[in-house]
Amino acid sequence: MQITNFHVLGNIKINRYWLCTTALALGMTIAPWSAADAQDTRRGAAGAANVTGEANPQNDVEGKQDPDRVDESYQPKGVELGSFLLLPQVEFEQRYNSNLYARPTDEKSDFQTRIAPEFQLRSRFSRHALNLTARAEQNYFRRFTNDNHLNGQIVGQGRYDFDRSWEGTGLLEYARQHEDRGSPDEAGGEKPTPTNSFTGQVGTKVVTGRYTFSGDLQAVRRHFEDVGTGGGATINNSDRDRMEYRALVRGAYEMFPGYSAVAELQANRRKYDDEFDDLGYNRSSHGWRAEAGIGVDVTQLIRGDFLVGYLQQDYEDSRLRDPGGLAFRAVFNWTPSRLTVIIPSLERRVQETTTRGASSIVSSTASLLIRHEYSRNIVLTAAASVTMDDFKGVDQTNWTYDGRGRVIWALAPEYYVGSELAYRKRTSNVASSEYDQYIISVRLGLRL
Repeated sequence: MQITNFHVLGNIKINRYWLCTTALALGMTIAPWSAADAQDTRRGAAGAANVTGEANPQNDVEGKQDPDRVDESYQPKGVELGSFLLLPQVEFEQRYNSNLYARPTDEKSDFQTRIAPEFQLRSRFSRHALNLTARAEQNYFRRFTNDNHLNGQIVGQGRYDFDRSWEGTGLLEYARQHEDRGSPDEAGGEKPTPTNSFTGQVGTKVVTGRYTFSGDLQAVRRHFEDVGTGGGATINNSDRDRMEYRALVRGAYEMFPGYSAVAELQANRRKYDDEFDDLGYNRSSHGWRAEAGIGVDVTQLIRGDFLVGYLQQDYEDSRLRDPGGLAFRAVFNWTPSRLTVIIPSLERRVQETTTRGASSIVSSTASLLIRHEYSRNIVLTAAASVTMDDFKGVDQTNWTYDGRGRVIWALAPEYYVGSELAYRKRTSNVASSEYDQYIISVRLGLRL
């Protein structure tokens, strides 16, 4: 779950720590682009299966883009608009959720209808790139109509190629979502909590000889709307509103073809609108993360990182525990054949929470995604993950187990059908946080 906005970098108390970090990011925001990229079948070269043409398939575990991974003859042709290609589509999905409110007892099941129109506008320049994506998602529930909600997202992305070895990138995004009923911070209102996020990001990357440098600056605005209860009261969520800033720099040295030594440094600042939340805590903080390891990029076989280091998050309220310790991140995009991609991953990170007495959640996740192009127009996907959430400052540890299987069948370039079975189970030393849930769905997509 990995979906925030560009906001002026203001209302921050500038200190030496932040000035130094920002200056370092601005000075090193550069990373790689080489002619070899054009020859890598995983990047969509001629003759490569679409399923293995993805740079980061782990970012789409839910498979919202699965129809784009079938053979080229089953891809939508789109509408030509000069130097751009417009790709409109609408998806209809029917789901059954066995435990809509993610409860340990008194489970409530329901049927959900999802209608999701979207369009993508892709540039076709010989150099540079400019893409726009807009999507909406209306959800209707048969029994529990209070959970009906509309989500939406608009994303603009651009790339400017200074030359073959140096590029700059930018992103602007707005997203309106509704908080998952199984979230640790879900308010438990009569309706799910609406959230709005605005994200702005700029970055650049360059390669010079065997050295590669990259980095980015990101600003995110998060806003949580109030929700009512069945008794007529209002749950205040405004004390969760905040700005988040991040600076990242990365350097790599290619020791020999396909293998690089990598170092990465991140710094962040999380500034809450309210000095104190409804429980009396000052949750603003700053932190950093430093890692080093090996980067692998063996053409047509495997790409990824294995990084280990240290992370630290310091909260302004002395009553909140400051998490720190081992940091790790490993993601490998393995393509054993032109029809299959396998992505194992590991990551440990610090998440925000408003749980009473807890400063944060240190989340450690192991996952595996397998996607296979069974035939020219059928894509099969299996995914599984295990996550341990350690609530810092309180005695609570959650274990969440996820598994899903999915099939997408493109009957023609203009339409496809699909089905999915997903299961989630959470165990915890806090009984009220435990639940299990399964979801069965079928979908139909229409596109040009």
